[in-house]
Amino acid sequence: MPILKSAIKKMKQDVKKTKRNMVYRNRLTTKIKELNHASHNKQVDKLPELLKSVYSIIDTAAKKNLIRKKNAARKKSNMAMAHKA
Repeated sequence: MPILKSAIKKMKQDVKKTKRNMVYRNRLTTKIKELNHASHNKQVDKLPELLKSVYSIIDTAAKKNLIRKKNAARKKSNMAMAHKA
């Protein structure tokens, strides 16, 4: 346990940020799984809508520095190639 007052505050901030970031990370992985599931089950009518929502979540994660900018671009590119409708 931290002893210094600043270290205690930093620990509290880290816990809050981790909880907040996990929400976005979980959304990202869940949407990617939904997209992959729809693609494997040949649900072509859902793909454009899901792809759009995955792009939005990836951009949000990049904006909040959960993933790096180039990582986001690579994920979006791979999603587009893998799930062509």
